Amino acid sequence: MQFRLLTFAAVSFMLLYSCSSGSGGRGTVSFRTDVIESGDNSVFIQVAADGDWTLGLDFGGEAEWAQLQRVSGTGSSNSIILFCETNWSRASRSLTVTADFGGNTDSAVLTQLGAEETLEPDPEYPGLESDPLRTWMELPEMRSEDGCAWVYHDMRIGDRTVRNYSIFYDAANMLSRWVAYPLNAGLIGSGSRHDQFEAIDPKIPAEYQPYTAEGWGVGSYDRGHQLPAADRYHTYDADRTLDAHRATFYPTNMTVQSRSLNQGIWQNLEEKVRAWSGQCDTLYVVTGCVPSESDFITDRAGNRVNRPEGYYKALLRYSRSSSMGQYLGIAFYFANETYSRDAKVDASMSMTIDALEEKLGMNFFPRLTDEQETAAEASVSDWWWN
Repeated sequence: MQFRLLTFAAVSFMLLYSCSSGSGGRGTVSFRTDVIESGDNSVFIQVAADGDWTLGLDFGGEAEWAQLQRVSGTGSSNSIILFCETNWSRASRSLTVTADFGGNTDSAVLTQLGAEETLEPDPEYPGLESDPLRTWMELPEMRSEDGCAWVYHDMRIGDRTVRNYSIFYDAANMLSRWVAYPLNAGLIGSGSRHDQFEAIDPKIPAEYQPYTAEGWGVGSYDRGHQLPAADRYHTYDADRTLDAHRATFYPTNMTVQSRSLNQGIWQNLEEKVRAWSGQCDTLYVVTGCVPSESDFITDRAGNRVNRPEGYYKALLRYSRSSSMGQYLGIAFYFANETYSRDAKVDASMSMTIDALEEKLGMNFFPRLTDEQETAAEASVSDWWWN
């Protein structure tokens, strides 16, 4: 049986949590999150205890499909990993993890759901197909739209396969409406920028991608990254042919962005986002653009490429031990126009996620509970600026 730490496959699943009280009440066991993917090959178990404990798994008589990182310990721990096989079928399956605290027990149930549907393809764009849907925390609510597809890219960190980023691609406008990704120090890695714009996105037909290898060839516009190159420095292999950093240079991650915006206040915002990601467990990021109604450029290959009217970022901070709440949110929107190169981002430029949702007609972070959503999306905490 092979196990991987994070996702590499399709489909979605739910985590249902329950506890059975022990007679002595000396400890509890639970899962960290209540929603994970069928391709998410690990989930954290949390044990709260004041003494020794042991863990066991019950598969209800079915074949084993998960394995504990460790089965015993002393005191509390919130980082015990349960490694899971990908559930390729459409049928759900469950297991129970039971903790024994010296005669007193507690348990939690994990239910892994089967495969779900993909977004409907548009026959006017042959070959443009979505990946099976996931329920990653960073993903906005999605629905089928003409000429659009959702796909994701993986990357390697050591011997682990993890998600790199996802895009909602608009073939008619030759841009991604949004790019979503998790961010923390471990996902960023270390390295330097290589500026290799030649590769194309292998998941989107080449005829639907703009030509970005030599710049746009018109006006004062940059090939603006939605996922910044500096947010991904991990490589698959020594010759960098399948490089997570290089994947940020795919044409599908580029837009026609004002040079002064890209190299000024937008870059400053990207730097702040990386700094914020280092101050929490994970920062979930959605970076997107708003396609203009009729503003297009012609790239060096003769493609008609939309020049967006604006750009936005929706950020969700997750910190399991924060006294201010596990989830905090903030959002930004900038018009795609000329800015002073010296402009810096400050609190006056931010907005609530609720306000950005109303502006764009989108639903960010739909996997939050109602209570979490109210706390994270209705206001902006001072944490972001302190």
